[in-house]
Amino acid sequence: MRPRRRGASSSSRLRAVPARSRVTVRRGSSAPRQATLAAALRQSRAALGRLEDELEALLVALRDPAARADAAAADRLRGAARAAGLAFANLTRG
Repeated sequence: MRPRRRGASSSSRLRAVPARSRVTVRRGSSAPRQATLAAALRQSRAALGRLEDELEALLVALRDPAARADAAAADRLRGAARAAGLAFANLTRG
């Protein structure tokens, strides 16, 4: 016959867990947060598309020896890069 293990009784194994420390916590609706995130994703996609278009226009101008980039190209590229940076910053806040 095996000796009986000493230790806490089986009834003390079940501990009462306070309601606040439980894993599942009920929260409000996540719909507003999801809508904000979706808008931020759309904004970042549009900003990246604009940046890509500006870079593509500059590459086309650089590849063609007869073509010249217009004077506003650098400003447009800077604005597109700034808009993309802001769009990504909005994603991390959401």
